[in-house]
Amino acid sequence: MWPTHLAVFYPHPNDTLATWQVVLTIAFLLAITFAAIVWRDKRPYLFTGWFWYLIMLVPVIGLVQVGEQGHADRYTYLPSIGLFLIAVWAAGDVAALGQVRLWRGVATAGTVVIVTALACTAFTQTSYWRNSETLWTHALSVTTDNDFAHNNLGYLCVDRGELDKAMSHFEAASKIRSGKLDPHYKMGTRVCRNESRRRSGQKGEPDEAMAHFEQAINLQPDYPEAYYNRGNVLYAKGRIDEAIADFEKTLQIQPNDADAHTGLGNALLRKGALKEAMAQYSQAAALAPEDPHSRSNLAWLLATSSDASIRDGAKAVELAQQAVSLSGGRDPLFFRTLAAAYAETGRFSNAIAVIQQGVAIARVQGKTSLADLLEEDVLLYHQQVPLRRTSPGD
Repeated sequence: MWPTHLAVFYPHPNDTLATWQVVLTIAFLLAITFAAIVWRDKRPYLFTGWFWYLIMLVPVIGLVQVGEQGHADRYTYLPSIGLFLIAVWAAGDVAALGQVRLWRGVATAGTVVIVTALACTAFTQTSYWRNSETLWTHALSVTTDNDFAHNNLGYLCVDRGELDKAMSHFEAASKIRSGKLDPHYKMGTRVCRNESRRRSGQKGEPDEAMAHFEQAINLQPDYPEAYYNRGNVLYAKGRIDEAIADFEKTLQIQPNDADAHTGLGNALLRKGALKEAMAQYSQAAALAPEDPHSRSNLAWLLATSSDASIRDGAKAVELAQQAVSLSGGRDPLFFRTLAAAYAETGRFSNAIAVIQQGVAIARVQGKTSLADLLEEDVLLYHQQVPLRRTSPGD
């Protein structure tokens, strides 16, 4: 009746409504329906408006539950036409009871006041949509036990790099969710994956990130993102065996995680388990057709391995070309891999041309040490000697 305390998301009660609330609601619904039927001859707009309201609600009333929302404001747009119909015709009946001129004045003044008031509340309501933080913070203020709002604020904090605040929101969401029907709801499903990659090499931050991921695992032991991110930090620290354990744990929970397969492949490569690393890269490439990293890593092994039984220059060229294409030609390491693949097939002129492109890109990006490394490869290719290395960054 009055548009205030509205939210973008209302959490589903999940069978927590008291019996008396359900009984009174049904009784209220039946009472209005009975009155509309009884008065259908004298006040036909009651019958028409009420049944318009009920029938238009049927598709969105939640008879078949979809998603986590209990209801949504937008679902009342069309049903409310029936209620407006009742209000307008009822006002007309009331006006007919008095002096026509007087009631016209009262109706006009009332209309102006009501429309102005509703316009003001609509203006206030739309102001909450100016940004994500305002929207979800308002949702928390006008609803209870809104784990969905906490979760989305957590995502926002992750994007800003505010990991402490993010974990606070995810913890709140987890506590709320633990009392609901779906205990396996994935709290913060994309927490810090990209953030951990960006931060893992920055001074002083891996330990901070590690603490966040361990806290997440304590809150939710079957949380694959936390294991994956902790594995990345452990890998960056050189704690390879522990990193392997975390990547394997990620894949136990989420077997089709292409990033985790790539991470495990990198860790196995560092241990010298070349064939096992290749198997992981192959799985990652199959699971993520648009991911260049697994293809480049696999191509590197096929082109540069010291084990002749592993090398396959033609396959390496194919995979490296895919990696360069998928990356948009912006990563000099992928050019290095493609050059190594050409060299393995004896196409040294192609290798030189490609590696020089990589050098130019690395210089433009300010990666001086990488550019120097690639120029060392050029010397080998001029001598028609293929590359033999462990990883593309060596």
